[in-house]
Amino acid sequence: MLTALLPASALADERSSTLLLSVAASAEESARLEAVTRELLEPLHVLLEVKRVSRVDLAELRRASAQAYFARVWIALAESGSARLYLEHGESDRVLVRDVPGDPNNPELVREELGHILQAAVEGLKAGEEVGEPRQEALKQVAPEAPSVAAPREAPQAPPAGPKRRVRWRVGLRYEARWLGGGARFEDGPGVVFGLAAPLGFEVGGYYRRPFRLEQEPVGARFETLSLRALATLEVCCAIRLAAGVGADLVRVEPIAAAQQSVELADARWRRLAFGRLQATYGHEWRRLELQVSAGADLDLSGTSYVFQRAAGDVTVLEPLFLRPFLSLGASL
Repeated sequence: MLTALLPASALADERSSTLLLSVAASAEESARLEAVTRELLEPLHVLLEVKRVSRVDLAELRRASAQAYFARVWIALAESGSARLYLEHGESDRVLVRDVPGDPNNPELVREELGHILQAAVEGLKAGEEVGEPRQEALKQVAPEAPSVAAPREAPQAPPAGPKRRVRWRVGLRYEARWLGGGARFEDGPGVVFGLAAPLGFEVGGYYRRPFRLEQEPVGARFETLSLRALATLEVCCAIRLAAGVGADLVRVEPIAAAQQSVELADARWRRLAFGRLQATYGHEWRRLELQVSAGADLDLSGTSYVFQRAAGDVTVLEPLFLRPFLSLGASL
């Protein structure tokens, strides 16, 4: 029979040094309050048993507990941030009631104040002091018809969202080189781009191609190009954007006679050529900049070729590729 009584006796001894804390608050706020309370009560050698409740039952406060806890405490946190603390010391049949105003700018202060009120009350009880008022006197502060204090409703948990993609305007500089073919020819030059960086965005760019000379017999040419491109962009994984669109090249062609050649040359003139463009861009964020590498191809929709016309037959000066690959480096804000 003694062995049957020992566990109950040990349990009673443990409860006599245990403080039961019931918290009417959201799960997150309850956990934060528990952490503060445990830290402050640990030096007082008081065990802490915490449970989360939906509301503070005032009827429970009006009757003594059948279980001999050192003390029972109820804390209700309102949606406004304010709080009310009830502490019942069963042995002396006294109850302490404290209201703590909320601070929307610093909710941590409310938890700290509640913890210090509780710490001071426990220190007083362990020193044999009277804390609070007789039960019936203390509970006069709470009107008999007042409803139980309910915990604030928790907002429904939304499913975790994936990483947000930023939407912002970008402007930047690029330097682009484009392969023309036709005897290992390429053209290159700087450009300016402007666009909307978004899952589905756009990009507009303007480029200046440095002039180059093509020496041929009997006639060569000097080429100088301005390019415009308008693209729709699509962001995919790993900071990669795919783009497709159209554009135009304005090419100034100036015929040049080879040495010792007596030929009649046409005047220099501008030609307007239509292009399609496919492009892939990798962007790397560095401080406020996005460093970019772009590669793709221009599709010559005009079927361009440059020829020298003469009675003996036309001579092809330059016949660029239909599909002209390009590579560009740049940075944008």
